Amino acid sequence: MISSVTLKIVVIGVGIIGPRHAKHVIENPHTDLFGIVDPGPAGPGVAKELKVDHFSSIQNMIQFCNETNTNYPDGAIVCTPNSTHVKVAAELASHGIHLLVEKPLSPSPAEAIALKNYVDSKGVKLLVGHHRRFNPHIVATKENLHKVGKIIAVQGTWTLRKPSAYFESATWRTDINTGGGVLMINLIHDIDLLQYMFGPIERVYAELLPKQKLQYPNVDEGAVLTIRFKSGTCGTFVCSDSVTSPFNFESGTGENPTIPHHEDLEGLYRIFGTEGTLSVPDFTLYHQQSNGECKQEEPSWLNPIQRESVVKDRDLELHSHLPFDLQLNHFVDVIRGNVDPFCSAQDGMSSSLCIEAVLKSIETELPQRVSDCSTIKPDYESLGLKEKLNLP
Repeated sequence: MISSVTLKIVVIGVGIIGPRHAKHVIENPHTDLFGIVDPGPAGPGVAKELKVDHFSSIQNMIQFCNETNTNYPDGAIVCTPNSTHVKVAAELASHGIHLLVEKPLSPSPAEAIALKNYVDSKGVKLLVGHHRRFNPHIVATKENLHKVGKIIAVQGTWTLRKPSAYFESATWRTDINTGGGVLMINLIHDIDLLQYMFGPIERVYAELLPKQKLQYPNVDEGAVLTIRFKSGTCGTFVCSDSVTSPFNFESGTGENPTIPHHEDLEGLYRIFGTEGTLSVPDFTLYHQQSNGECKQEEPSWLNPIQRESVVKDRDLELHSHLPFDLQLNHFVDVIRGNVDPFCSAQDGMSSSLCIEAVLKSIETELPQRVSDCSTIKPDYESLGLKEKLNLP
């Protein structure tokens, strides 16, 4: 177990999310930024701005530590392109460095389970970066779910228009084979939240949305989903990165400083229950009381709908903590051995399996059952390690 001393954290990759993670590491009283690892031209500039060392590769960082008798970082935050997560994380784990890996853990569940088995064999802790689980809006939603009674149905949306520069600055985002596409990059966040709030998804059916970015033929722009949970709850979800809309998690919660906050947004999620409907992120609860004049024994369409806010002082309460800060604090506790990962490798694989089912449904034009993690055969070759692996 690591003591309460300040932990050294290295950030791998300086695309959109890496510098955000790095700044949170610098500002956190429990962590110091060890350095930046990125082979691209932006790496040295980001490291200079943050006043830390830059390394062109993990191997170079390890060599530096060995030559200068410097301890390896306690933990690493992996923010590289989706298709490289597993190989990068495995290399870090081979040196005993604990991991926070940005979602998706891998576009391939077979690679993800190989990584899980490998890090377990090394005694390395692995936290998957589904940071929205730490968002106070989601915490408050979970706390108020009981007020709708038995949950019958769910309706959700993630829709906006990404700028051209988003794709031009990182070409891996323009090809599904390298982990690109709004389904793998963005929908997976909402899939994780849906399963976190309502339990495992059992079956999905998906219809691909009309394509607008014809210059990128190998990447999806979104889909409409019908979802069935193992609990029996059903739902629909619309996901698109090619429409003009405020109905997305970032706009509704103010979580991402680069996306303007739509403070009055209602109905990003609607949770329908036997005793009421909860709208998120506004936390409006719609419910009924029996009407004595109509002599109704239970609420029905004959009763007026009542509306009330179930979260008081919402702005003050929900914007006092940033999810990335809360996730980093949790990562510190995970490294120190105080808690288990809040979003485990198993959780990360489950979300990837849901996306895999969505893609299969689009391809076959049929509903698809979500595979169970236990049925996936690990792909150890994907780890890119020279050592011989005698793992299950």
